[in-house]
Amino acid sequence: MSRMGAPTNFVGNDFILPQAKIKKIQPVVPRAPMPINIPVMATSSTSSIAVSVEHSTSSWKLPFEKASAFFHHYTMGVFAVLFLIVGSSGIQVASQYMSRSVDESIKKSAAYTLSVPTISGLNKKVPTASVNSEVQKIITQSATLSVGDKQLSIKPETIKSWLKIAPVAGSDQSVIRVRANVIADSLSALANKQVISAQDQVTVTHEDGVPTVIAQGKNGTRLTNPATLKTQSEQIAKTLMDSKGLAFNTPMETVPFQSVTPDAFEKLIEVNVSTKQLYAYEKGKMVKSYPISAGAPKTPTPIGQFKIFSKFAVQDMKGFNADGTKYFQPNVRWINYFLPGGFGIHGNYWRPTSWFGNINSSHGCVSLPNDQAKWIYDFAPVGTTVITHN
Repeated sequence: MSRMGAPTNFVGNDFILPQAKIKKIQPVVPRAPMPINIPVMATSSTSSIAVSVEHSTSSWKLPFEKASAFFHHYTMGVFAVLFLIVGSSGIQVASQYMSRSVDESIKKSAAYTLSVPTISGLNKKVPTASVNSEVQKIITQSATLSVGDKQLSIKPETIKSWLKIAPVAGSDQSVIRVRANVIADSLSALANKQVISAQDQVTVTHEDGVPTVIAQGKNGTRLTNPATLKTQSEQIAKTLMDSKGLAFNTPMETVPFQSVTPDAFEKLIEVNVSTKQLYAYEKGKMVKSYPISAGAPKTPTPIGQFKIFSKFAVQDMKGFNADGTKYFQPNVRWINYFLPGGFGIHGNYWRPTSWFGNINSSHGCVSLPNDQAKWIYDFAPVGTTVITHN
C-alpha cells in the first residue's frame, strides 16, 4: 500500500499526532477479585456507589480537547450510576427467571430419566445373555395344528418366525416379542394347504346316444370357519411364552362334487385311451375327433382330469424307454403339456399313419399326425381341460 506525506506513528489503538511526546504508562496492579454470590437478590444502593474519575492532562492538549475529556469523564460517571441502578433491578428479574427456568428444566429432565421405549405386543423381558436359550425353549415346544382329521406338526423354524428380539438400549436386557399377525398368516397357510377343490363328474354322450362318465367326480374340502384361525392365533400369542406346548384344531367340511357335461366348459379335450380317440368340444359341442396313439402298456398315459399348462411349437424330446435305455427324438412339433413329468399332446412324424387309432406306442403322451396336432395346438389355449379315461 502506498504512503502519502510524513509517516504516522501508532501505539496500540491510540492515534498520536506527530511531534507529540509519549507519556510513560504506569503498570496496572491487578486487584483481588471480589467474591460473587449467586443468585444476586439484593438491590444495590446509589449511596454505596463511588465513581472515581482520574483526570489526566497534558501540556500539549488543546483547550477544546480538555473540555471534551471533562465531558467524557462526566458522562461516563453518570452512565455508570444509571447502569448500576437499573442493572440491579434487572439482575433481580433475570435471577428470578433463571431460577424458574432451572426448576422447569429439572422437572422435564426427571420425566425422561431412565425411560425405556415401550414395544407393542405380548412381550417378555429377559437378560440379553440368556435370549438364545429362552428362544430355543420357546421354539422347541410341542406344537400341532389339526385340520379336519389331519394333524400337522408346526416346525421350530416356523415358531421362530413368530418372535422378534429387541435389545433395550442402555441396559443388559432384551425383549422377546410375539408377532400375533405372523402367527395368523402361518396358521392360514398351513390350513389352506389341506383344502382340496372338488372335481366335477363329467358325462358325455357320443353317437350311440349312451351317456358315459369320462371323469369321476371327487369331493373337496374347505375350512368350516376360517375366522377361527385368527382366534387361535391370538390364543397362541398369549400362551407361546409359557413353553408348555400348543395344540389347536381347525374343523373342515366336505364340498360335494357337481355332475356336469361338456356344456360346463368353454373348451374341452377328451382322450379315450382304450378306443384310441381324441374329441374336441367347444361350448358343449364336439367340433373335431382324431385317432391317436396313447401310452404303451409299459408306459401308460395317466388317467384323470388335467389342464394344459405349457405349450411349445417345437422341442427335442428325450427320456428312458421301459427297458431303461435312453431315447432322443428331435424336432417334435405342436406340444401341449397337461401333466408335469413330460405328459402332453403332440405331433408324431416317426410312426406310420396306420398306427394312430390302432396301436398305443408312446412313452405316455398322446400323439397324432403333425397336421392334426397343429389344429389341437391352435384350438386349445393354456388352461384348457384335458380328460383322459379308459
